[in-house]
Amino acid sequence: MNGHKSMTDEKSITTSIPPVPVTVIGTGDGKEIPANGVVAVTPDSQPNLAVIVVTPVVAMLIRFLNVYIGTVVGLLGAAMTSNAISAPDFFHLVLKCAGLAFSGAAFLALKDLLTIGARLERKYPLLTGSV
Repeated sequence: MNGHKSMTDEKSITTSIPPVPVTVIGTGDGKEIPANGVVAVTPDSQPNLAVIVVTPVVAMLIRFLNVYIGTVVGLLGAAMTSNAISAPDFFHLVLKCAGLAFSGAAFLALKDLLTIGARLERKYPLLTGSV
């Protein structure tokens, strides 16, 4: 040979792919959604999937906090660059922005409750009287 390796001289190296966590909202009872910690096995060239179950209440709390904190930060940014929200000092400005942000996050929580209620109505139509 003229100094080149042939394809048969090379060794193949196999590595294991760590499982990819997949978060789902449910009760984790194993009926509709797999139980927490279950690993779904996939073909060799793809990573396995590890199920992480979050209860609906925890998911709604996380969504509420995400919207609330994001709105507080956005209002603070706008209030500090203008006189749209007046306050004697920064602490009072934070309190005003926190109070204003609560209504938006609470509205989203009500919308989430409505969405969950609609899904329950579709799942159990006879309990609500709508067939």
